Amino acid sequence: MTATINTTAPPVPQPMRDSPLFTVGNGIGLYAGLPDPYTFQALQAEAIELYPGACTQLSEDPDYEEIRGGKPRRSLLTSTAGPIQDAWYASDYLTRFIAQQLGTPVVPSGNRGSYSYYVRPGDFLDLHRDIDTCDITVITGIYDNSDPASLSGALVLYPTRIEDPLSAIRATPHDGEYPIKLQPGQTLIFPGGLIPHYLAAVAEGQLRIISALCFRALI
Repeated sequence: MTATINTTAPPVPQPMRDSPLFTVGNGIGLYAGLPDPYTFQALQAEAIELYPGACTQLSEDPDYEEIRGGKPRRSLLTSTAGPIQDAWYASDYLTRFIAQQLGTPVVPSGNRGSYSYYVRPGDFLDLHRDIDTCDITVITGIYDNSDPASLSGALVLYPTRIEDPLSAIRATPHDGEYPIKLQPGQTLIFPGGLIPHYLAAVAEGQLRIISALCFRALI
């Protein structure tokens, strides 16, 4: 008897389907002023301060994951959070805001988030859905010195291909692609465990820094 391998991602839970994030934004919310300017400036200063100690994340092996998690190819630097991001991650305001947009209660996936640095030519993060503990992804643009109209360093999402296996998206990568060039001070909220996405390679001379937080949806 041959085992059947599931290559279809689970559908979006109905509470999310009915939430503002999906009825207004196709599952993607882009917000200015979140966090507030004071907190953003503190996050930016902290990310820059932590950069010298950032660790290299490199994986060149093929990733055959079809649904979620896996080990997508990557090249970037990362640093664990400092006290500023810790406080923002733990804030009741942020948790309530995400829950309102998503239509369901959420909790932080862990105690700490991270900063990601795409600072070397070609740094990238390949196609994936986020790991099981990261239902909701919250990305804040900290720094980017590139042309906002350039796609280098853009986050490319596939909101209309939520149920497609990743191999199907790899085979037709331009179908349904939705690039977002996150600017400093903007925050992107989306269900990273459902919507496939990747980070396009940064260009020569480009410096891109983000704050990354994960939340679990209580459904």
